Amino acid sequence: MSLFWGIIDFLKGTTPFFIVFNIIVAIALLILGFILLSKTKKVIGMVCLSISMLAFLGALSNALFSYIVFKN
Repeated sequence: MSLFWGIIDFLKGTTPFFIVFNIIVAIALLILGFILLSKTKKVIGMVCLSISMLAFLGALSNALFSYIVFKN
């Protein structure tokens, strides 16, 4: 069981970093997507916006999961 608790402690330490990283990536992709939508590359802009929404969803699920699991 010590390996399990070691993994849990590692995840507790890295969770805030990955939440912030996901939000930064999502904001960058959101800006890039809107820039590309305003130009002629509409399909690539929509792809950037879709990936941005997935990154925001990843940050939200990571935050929710860490709140539920690591409530201590």
